[in-house]
Amino acid sequence: MKKEKYLIFAEDLTALDLDTTDATVSTTTALVNPVSLLNATSGTDGIIEVRLQVHGDHTLGSAYGTVAVGDYFTINTSGYTVHASSGVVTIIDSDVDAVNGVKLSGTAGNNDVQVNLLKHIDGGTLACFPASKFKGMQTVDADETDLYFEAGTGDIDAVDVIKITHGANKYKELAEMVNDAMAPAKSGAAVDFFIGGQSAGTGVDALSFNGNPAGITSVDIQLDS
Repeated sequence: MKKEKYLIFAEDLTALDLDTTDATVSTTTALVNPVSLLNATSGTDGIIEVRLQVHGDHTLGSAYGTVAVGDYFTINTSGYTVHASSGVVTIIDSDVDAVNGVKLSGTAGNNDVQVNLLKHIDGGTLACFPASKFKGMQTVDADETDLYFEAGTGDIDAVDVIKITHGANKYKELAEMVNDAMAPAKSGAAVDFFIGGQSAGTGVDALSFNGNPAGITSVDIQLDS
């Protein structure tokens, strides 16, 4: 039986900067689409992190020690809840939890909250293709190239496209990366061709195949619908 090779692509992990005047922070599809992919354990499972920029009228739980005004700190997962389906994050008041909680400011603009995605969970920004479905590649400009795969919808007149941003004039190196990644193997395998990272908050490094000679910096997944 033929063993299939799979190529995995993922866009950069996302982040939201939100201002709130109460403890409720509503995430949006700019972070995860749909937001219902977030659930009550998204914090404890390491899928998201919640960070706050300190102002003088915040009261932090004892777990955080002293944080300088203007600095961001990560709220412990015990210091907030995530709704089971709406993606709403609720920060627990330090009056309720004196260790992990945070009392927010009542002043507009003083509650600058960051919600950062730490793992890929959004099917629209994560894709896996069998190497046998590869149809070809074409330059878009000096630092962008499209890879084409048979459409997952089954539409024979359409393709799924991975738009790759790479180093200037690195088409040859990218073509070699694709060729090497799809080289036959004795057993089926999955290749992390490019998996985007996250620079905000807790840094998550990007993963790339074979040392990334093409200098790939990001991918954009465009699935046929």
